[in-house]
Amino acid sequence: MAGDPHIEATLSHLVDMLLDFKGTKIRDYCQSKLDSGAEPFAIFGELQAGLEEIGKGYEDQGFRRYFNSDLIVSGRNMKRAIDMLQPLLPPKKDGKGLVVIGTVAGDVHDIGKTIFAVTLESDGFFVIDTGVDVPCAKFIAAVRENTPDILAMSSLLTTTLPAMKEVMKGLTDAGLRDTVRVIVGGHAVTGEFARSIGADAYGRDCIDALRKCRDFMQEKA
Repeated sequence: MAGDPHIEATLSHLVDMLLDFKGTKIRDYCQSKLDSGAEPFAIFGELQAGLEEIGKGYEDQGFRRYFNSDLIVSGRNMKRAIDMLQPLLPPKKDGKGLVVIGTVAGDVHDIGKTIFAVTLESDGFFVIDTGVDVPCAKFIAAVRENTPDILAMSSLLTTTLPAMKEVMKGLTDAGLRDTVRVIVGGHAVTGEFARSIGADAYGRDCIDALRKCRDFMQEKA
């Protein structure tokens, strides 16, 4: 609940670890959680909440609390966590489907996208990662050339939401919209926005998005 002191204290602790320049706090945190029996995906979820808090502070025009340097440090620490936790994920199963994934034009944040890509691969999906700051034309080309089952787009910044709408229009104009299911997610995205641009689904987090991608593939079978 908003204003809950326990939640605020937890977020403060997560942010402190993510902004640790030396990177020791994030390793100690991950190891401590693993020792207590936490699953890697649960740890990813907690760290993602900390990243979102930093993102909010970065975007706040009235009182900006975090800056480009903070985004760089937190991203570097999140990659340390990914490197530590990824080997502990379940082994890959037979391929379930092909997903093209990327962060939309104007947004260079890749951590949320990377976590989702890792989640998909650990569940048996094949993933083509187009990277960050991906222009509409690159998304369209990736769909045309690879004929994926699913296109997944991420956006952390509200200023880049129009880029998702542009991709949806680009798919329609290229005659590709009916060939691929589209899921969108990220800090800036809401279910209402996803519906407004004609996306097939909104992923609240990596686990929710994974479940919806599984549903897509079951419907296709």
